[in-house]
Amino acid sequence: MCGMQNWLDIAKDAKGVVFDFGGVISLPPGDGWAAYRVAAELGLDRAAFDAGFRKYRQLWDGGFIDGLEMYRRIFADNALPATDDDLRLLLAADCEGWVRSFNADTLALMRTFKSQGRKVGILTNMSVEFRDGWFIPKAGESIALADAMVISGEHRVCKPDPAIYRLMEERLGLAGPELVFFDDSPANVEGALRCGWRAYQFKSDAPPCLT
Repeated sequence: MCGMQNWLDIAKDAKGVVFDFGGVISLPPGDGWAAYRVAAELGLDRAAFDAGFRKYRQLWDGGFIDGLEMYRRIFADNALPATDDDLRLLLAADCEGWVRSFNADTLALMRTFKSQGRKVGILTNMSVEFRDGWFIPKAGESIALADAMVISGEHRVCKPDPAIYRLMEERLGLAGPELVFFDDSPANVEGALRCGWRAYQFKSDAPPCLT
């Protein structure tokens, strides 16, 4: 059976443990995400929203476009009109969904690893807009526990690019094999594995199992 001890066992010989933010430290928005409701009110259905999210999100997280431009492109792709005021409401609903609730188990693990003398990192695909407007104001406890953070929008590089994992190694002063990484994205887990890290897909409803 999976549980808190299983998490601890996974990282028992690691010198550093690295966590993604959205979907790991914070709980994912889920089906009740207000962004879905606001988008639907503006004529954008969930399938189109999700397709646009996949198409443009890394451009925003990587610092190449801002949030309004991301949503302008999504609405343009679907031939839908929307004012900037409409899109600001949608962007706010989007961002607030990622900081409405934090995973108590993840925060407890971060505190435990920290108390054991291990280094704790946060490695996240995140825009500077989100960092300043939502992450820093809302995620103080996890930020305080981190020995190092790497935020994609600050460096214009996103997971699973190897460069972002190497930057995390530099910040923590540890090599890949000394690190354990938890991320909810299979692609980002694979990226870490290719860099020599031990990495596990995180699911908010259950810790990863060894068997």
